[in-house]
Amino acid sequence: MVGIESPPNFSKYFIEAYQISPTEFRKQEMASEGKSVLEEPKDKLSIAVLPFVNMSTDAEQEYFSDGITEEIINALTHIPALKVAGRTSCFTFKGQSLDLRLIGQQLNVTHILDGSVRKSGNRVRIAAQLIKVEDGYHLWSEKYDRELKDIFDIQDEISLAILKEIKSTLFGEEKQTTLKRYTNNPDAYQLYLHGRFYHNKFGGAEEFRKAISYFEAAIALEPDYAIAYSGIASCYLNLWFYRHLPPEQSLPQMKQATEQALRLDSQITESYLALARMQLLYEWDFDSAAQTFRKAMMLHQTTAELHAQYALFLSLSDRLDRAKEHVLSALSLEPFSLINNFYASYIYWLAEDFDKAIAKGRQHVELEPTFWGGHLIIGLNLIAFKNYPEALEELDKALHLNYTGLTLSACGVLLGLSGEINKAKDILEKIAVLNRTQPVDNYDLGIVHACMGEMDTACLYFEKAIEAHEPPMLFFKYIVRDWLPPFKSDPRYHQLLQKIRK
Repeated sequence: MVGIESPPNFSKYFIEAYQISPTEFRKQEMASEGKSVLEEPKDKLSIAVLPFVNMSTDAEQEYFSDGITEEIINALTHIPALKVAGRTSCFTFKGQSLDLRLIGQQLNVTHILDGSVRKSGNRVRIAAQLIKVEDGYHLWSEKYDRELKDIFDIQDEISLAILKEIKSTLFGEEKQTTLKRYTNNPDAYQLYLHGRFYHNKFGGAEEFRKAISYFEAAIALEPDYAIAYSGIASCYLNLWFYRHLPPEQSLPQMKQATEQALRLDSQITESYLALARMQLLYEWDFDSAAQTFRKAMMLHQTTAELHAQYALFLSLSDRLDRAKEHVLSALSLEPFSLINNFYASYIYWLAEDFDKAIAKGRQHVELEPTFWGGHLIIGLNLIAFKNYPEALEELDKALHLNYTGLTLSACGVLLGLSGEINKAKDILEKIAVLNRTQPVDNYDLGIVHACMGEMDTACLYFEKAIEAHEPPMLFFKYIVRDWLPPFKSDPRYHQLLQKIRK
């Protein structure tokens, strides 16, 4: 169990340098309220960049071809007039030989770019082609033979050629942003690609630690590599949030990396997203999080993850209608993203739409049966219907795939609510054993005690969880709504709520 007396104010440094004015923020918010984020011109062009095929004899070079794909996607997302399918959804089709028109229809885009990368020694050949989804017509194709040191020029040429074919008028003020480079050091860039490769696996602690090591190696070669610092910040945030590292070992590093990224370049969406998540999930500073999210939205590089995370913020701010709009925007950009679908499930749960939440969970399982989050969502929402046998089956699967305090406590909740008190006590013992080797939240113990009917003990843990600013407590009123409705008449419930949103 982890306890911290009071969270550090990570926002203080950023307010003067990066915070938008209250007037500008309200202006932006009013505009967003008046026009749905889903409203787009009917003729808006869109593109999906499929994973470039690694044609090299060395399979280890796959990170390189994946990185090229991701960099082209990132370049294109800077164009406000162009809808770009997200990386995760595009990579769903990696290694599949499907009709490009069918892929385009599934991703809901008008154009597709695909290609290949052949790397040999210090030489690289990149082939790319642009296809119109409607009729499968090849609008453009090109090959680029370069020395590896010119890899950045290759990316620029491909991006410019695509933009020229799609909409030549986009060459106005957007050109400089589109061709923005974060480094001219090819060795640092390859290390960064390695880091992104492991970061995007979104697996467990091992993958995030590998990603951090590569990002740090890139920074060692290029100390001003801002986006590599953003990658480090994201890794540490996820290591903390998913209970792989305690806050004292993760949050300071996350804070330092975010600060450095913003000092070096204040126009990186990922840095503001990490900061906003930290302000919301740890500081519980809703006002600062709102301003940071809006700042990220104003950078003209609005990603699916940004929409999904902003939707969570809006839901916790009791603005569920707006949250659902941003969820739909996230899924429009990344329909096959596990993590964005996972957060969509959270939004539906918060809105008491348990059927939709379960449906999303089942989609997760279909997309990736080994993703623990799908089974967890199904199981927790089945509890609302008192379908305990099927819920236990799903939660057992989640626990087997991801043995943490999060999944253990979910099983304990089910066992407590279904009257299996002895088995729930066994879960408490397992949580205590786990806490010797990896972080366990006070909330994990408190919620199991509560569902066993031991409210006095539970409230002690909930108090500690609030003191440590553990993220699950932000969802406390919804948890009580579904699992502990009698507790709403207990004065301690209202006292806990006041401390959470003071």
